[in-house]
Amino acid sequence: MPEVIELDPSRLITTLQSPPSVPPPVILPDFFLDHFVIAGSFDEFVASLESLARQGGGNLLGTSQFISRGGNSVNTASALISLGIHPTLIAKTDSQGFSLLKSLVHPGLDLSHVKSNGRLSATVSIEVEYEGHRVNLMVSDSGSVADFSFADLDSTDLQAISASGLVALLCLNHNKNAVELTQSLFEYTRKHSSAQTFLDLGDPSGNPAVISQLVKTVLHGDLVDIISMNENEAGWVASMLTGDKKWQVPSDGHEQLIAAAQLISRETGVRVDLHTALFSATLYNDVSVIVPSFSVPVNFLCGAGDSWNAGDIYATLLSLTDNDRLMLANAIAALYISSTDASHPSLSTVIHFLQEQSEPLK
Repeated sequence: MPEVIELDPSRLITTLQSPPSVPPPVILPDFFLDHFVIAGSFDEFVASLESLARQGGGNLLGTSQFISRGGNSVNTASALISLGIHPTLIAKTDSQGFSLLKSLVHPGLDLSHVKSNGRLSATVSIEVEYEGHRVNLMVSDSGSVADFSFADLDSTDLQAISASGLVALLCLNHNKNAVELTQSLFEYTRKHSSAQTFLDLGDPSGNPAVISQLVKTVLHGDLVDIISMNENEAGWVASMLTGDKKWQVPSDGHEQLIAAAQLISRETGVRVDLHTALFSATLYNDVSVIVPSFSVPVNFLCGAGDSWNAGDIYATLLSLTDNDRLMLANAIAALYISSTDASHPSLSTVIHFLQEQSEPLK
């Protein structure tokens, strides 16, 4: 069984107090305009909508709502710049989307690689209580994310990739050309840089045919160094690799999840970084490490995985130990989901949080 690490942030705190400089990561290719709808019970929410539909339409009151930056790439880039890392964000939208993006992100985030000759991508994220847990139900228009291709990259984008320490390709579940994009981008990265390659497929259930093809070809092609995934994605990928749907059956324990991640790593040779509400894990070669998540109040769910990825990416660039890397990613995600405004934490906030966690250990 994998080793479960006890939380001791002291070494991680020391590193973060004087972190070495790291080459900038490249993050691509999506920006979504996110419209959050925060409601109570799922059953009551659906019943209210059904009542409105029966009467021919109407207005459902009693929710809280707000607009935020969205998309795996933008959220990950936003979390990185909050930590003091300046990523290269590459995305495609339209002129209205570019104006909205500029107003919604950290003013220091470089938007010079964002193209405005496409179509706005948008998501309505409905967060409700379901069977004792908060869940987010996303209704999306993929916009330009659906057809983003390697041909969309110009010479300045390619120069940034060549100078990068890590290239992260995210949100492939929306992309109709996911296989071609991944192959072309990571082949270029391998040829023209020493950057590590980082992949997050997103939820495969909306585009299983394309993602299955990607899993069965690209993941076996020595092009991917790291794949980040949650419980659902681990089950889907393991099922795609083996043809056995048992991996998609939810399990209350962590054994099946870890087994799925181990299978994926063993079959592909890729480092699997798994993040869940209760723990995170990393699995590669003969290494298997689990780090428990921090217990915090949950105010937001949408974007939690992006915050975790930002921590995983930063820690990878810092060459942290596995347990420190997972702990850092867990801390950043915990601070995001417990925030009151879906904001990403600064490095000083992360350090303070870790210091608070270490106090009982003194």
